[in-house]
Amino acid sequence: MSQPHSSNDYPAVAGEDMQSSVVKPGLGKATTSGLPSRPAITTLLRKLAGVVGQQHVLTQRASREQYAKSTLPQGTTPLVIVRPDSLLQVSRIMPLLSEAGLAWKAISRGKNWGYGDACASQDGAVILDLGRMNQIVEINEELGYAVIEAGVSQGQLYQELQRRKSALMMDVTGAGPDASIVGNVLQRGFGHTPYGDRSSKVSNYQYVTPDGKVLHTGFGKQFFEPDVAHVYPNGRGPNPQGMLQQSDLAVVTRMTVWLMPRPDEISGFAFRLQTPEQFQQAVNAVGQLRQRGTIDSVVHFANDLRTLSSRRELMAQFPGDEVLTASNRNSLRNQGKVAPWNALGGLYGTRQEVKAKRAAIRAAFRGISKPIFFSKRHLALTAWAVDHLPPINALKRLRHLQHTMTDVFDLLSGVPSKAHLEGAFFRHRPESGQVQDVGLVWFAPVVPMRGPDVSQLIEAIEPIANRYGFDLPVTVSPVVARAAVCVTNLSFDKNDDLKAKQAAACYREMKAVAESLGCPVYRSASIEV
Repeated sequence: MSQPHSSNDYPAVAGEDMQSSVVKPGLGKATTSGLPSRPAITTLLRKLAGVVGQQHVLTQRASREQYAKSTLPQGTTPLVIVRPDSLLQVSRIMPLLSEAGLAWKAISRGKNWGYGDACASQDGAVILDLGRMNQIVEINEELGYAVIEAGVSQGQLYQELQRRKSALMMDVTGAGPDASIVGNVLQRGFGHTPYGDRSSKVSNYQYVTPDGKVLHTGFGKQFFEPDVAHVYPNGRGPNPQGMLQQSDLAVVTRMTVWLMPRPDEISGFAFRLQTPEQFQQAVNAVGQLRQRGTIDSVVHFANDLRTLSSRRELMAQFPGDEVLTASNRNSLRNQGKVAPWNALGGLYGTRQEVKAKRAAIRAAFRGISKPIFFSKRHLALTAWAVDHLPPINALKRLRHLQHTMTDVFDLLSGVPSKAHLEGAFFRHRPESGQVQDVGLVWFAPVVPMRGPDVSQLIEAIEPIANRYGFDLPVTVSPVVARAAVCVTNLSFDKNDDLKAKQAAACYREMKAVAESLGCPVYRSASIEV
């Protein structure tokens, strides 16, 4: 992790060993140059304090170190952190930053673990922390949407829907209740439900350009009645919504997130795949079922390492950094009762619709694997058995399975959960138990939803990871019907400088090989790895 270059609590200034990227007014891209002079920085800080209040302009060394923390091999240290609480404040801040020629990075809640956390791309930038802009502006039950500010978390929106006894449900990721919604959408993150392709289920971005203009995507409130902008993402002509994703062209302060009417029936399904041939056949089958609409949610294929990554008691058997041998993995699979590949997904609809979908899945998987189906009722019965029957070994295993399936069912049902954050640690759980204290690099290339293509990609990158001394947990998720994101991660001890350098080198080599196969990453880190 990078350390502040200044020796005191005042931000580093020109002449000290700290560089900033300078942004030309009206542009989000940066070029490298020195920081402004001390008088210029002093003037800027005074103006920023006049907008947001002195207590929300953070220049102390401790604050800058906190925002410099990253799970990546290297973090970046900001010049200053500014914490606005309104659209008006953001619109006043942006021209000041452009006038000063300073790079900026907007964050929603700073939980972008494994992709840069709260860090900008270079040292010396201004971090615009939108966490105080956390208002749920509107929830429309009839049209099925929520208007939220950038700092709203998954847990916050879920709790509000619960408080209202809403008939709507949200899509959630495995990043936990504290992670933001807007930030994840802007990075094109994905979840589990039929609304799992999150960036396609939003509209009406409210955003502020570097010169302070406030604009909306689509039709926006400035032209038509609000309902139109909330339910139809396009305006006339080009739609800038996609340009605002994975970019620093402007600061998105608010958006409309579409919510799903809670169906009569939610059924999880899972299956295990023992051979490479079964894996390829299952990928093909799910791809076809997705294209036909039989499965309309995001299915997740997880290899054994991913499936077992949150099982602390099993991972503890193999401490250290050495790559697990085939024998080690086979032992873990036997203990954890998992296969080399394990898949799960969700079915949604009326009871009749879900019943028909189950039949179609059984038919499609005949000769490949026998899918199992589970519902909230099944999990409740299992929980009763675990609590009331004698604690024999079979029931002990059932207890863990029940907890695991309940955690999975929460995600399928739009309930944010912290349980899946444990998997980010793999074999390197920090003493704090906090994600931000582990070494973590996500690597997520896109691949056509064809069995041979997916296998070719994994067979190409896993030996690279092993050669650098990393195991490779893998999840293959068809976010759209015809393509999947192959999510992998490198986990390591962040205090081990050599391992951090190896992680960076491994990432770069895997990326080059994946791109040579026509599989680019769908999402890059905010810092060059």
